[in-house]
Amino acid sequence: MSAERPRVIIVDDHPIVAQGLRALLTDSCDVVALVHDAREVVDAVARHRPDVLLLDVSMPHRSGLQLLRTLNEQFPMMRTIIVTMHVDQAFADSAMQSGAAGFIPKEAPADELRMAISVAMSGGRYLSSRVGRQRVRGDPSLSSSLLDRLTPRQQEILRLTAEGRTATEAAEILGLSPRTVEFHRLRIRKVLGITTESGLLRFAILASLAGTEPSPP
Repeated sequence: MSAERPRVIIVDDHPIVAQGLRALLTDSCDVVALVHDAREVVDAVARHRPDVLLLDVSMPHRSGLQLLRTLNEQFPMMRTIIVTMHVDQAFADSAMQSGAAGFIPKEAPADELRMAISVAMSGGRYLSSRVGRQRVRGDPSLSSSLLDRLTPRQQEILRLTAEGRTATEAAEILGLSPRTVEFHRLRIRKVLGITTESGLLRFAILASLAGTEPSPP
């Protein structure tokens, strides 16, 4: 790794967020690429060979946590810091167990982001104090009995939601129309008592991380 200014790639499917992170790091890092599609991350890392990767969790096509495992296997010298809106302890635990060098929320100040990069560059691991301490295992909201209220089709769509699949992608995989997938997602939210799409994504990922599996149909 470089001794002075680290080479950084920022991965976030929202361009304005990625650009904002780059602006925050201009004085301390060399941001060599912004990547907005999870399918392009491995190629970007192979091409630019960054010291540090700032990686979002919730992205279309593939979640950051799934991608993290692949990156650690292929690029063991690179340090990956998760930068996410999800601050549950379960996300942090999973990220650290998968080899992340840091975990901070998107709401963290610029100084904390620079601190996380500095710690990662020195070989340490940084966990933001802003991460909540609630855990997923044993959470009654993630019980199998609750998930069993979903139809087999809805369970499939929830799994694809956890993988970061868009309605169009899920529709292609399942042989449905995007409108039908959207209808199922609305029904899932009503069954689970979830009011927003972001809440559904959070639930789907947490259920996946907790290892909660619905009973076979």
